[in-house]
Amino acid sequence: MSDPLQSKVAEYSSFITNTLQPKLQLAVNDREDTEKEILEYAQLRSKLQMIETQSDGPADAKPINTLVDISHQTIYCNATISNPRTVYVHTGFGFHVEFTIKEAILFIDKRIMFLQNDVLKHRVEVAMGIADDVEKAIELLEEFKEADED
Repeated sequence: MSDPLQSKVAEYSSFITNTLQPKLQLAVNDREDTEKEILEYAQLRSKLQMIETQSDGPADAKPINTLVDISHQTIYCNATISNPRTVYVHTGFGFHVEFTIKEAILFIDKRIMFLQNDVLKHRVEVAMGIADDVEKAIELLEEFKEADED
């Protein structure tokens, strides 16, 4: 392998390993985080709909006994929800807003639509673009190696 060609192969190999692959991993992680957030909101919506169907109306606000996750699904504790007519929902940026159950379900539906149609779509496009860049860089490396063999 000639010296200039060998240096180009090393340069592109380094670029793939040190730049493109870490960017791709970050993009995939971001996409997976968004998918997880969508799933968590969908689970919350399901639980709220269950609570809503169990209560007959605003006057029927019986306390609910439940398990609460206090440590990322490793530690749970018993809890009693004294007023199941209102809930606090994480709305983003560390903010939690008090909603009625119907308002919470409406918010969650809008949030899921936003995450799916805007955030997730963008993150998938970014990941696909980086993956395409990795493929093109690998093809270029193969061409360098083939040119050296000729």
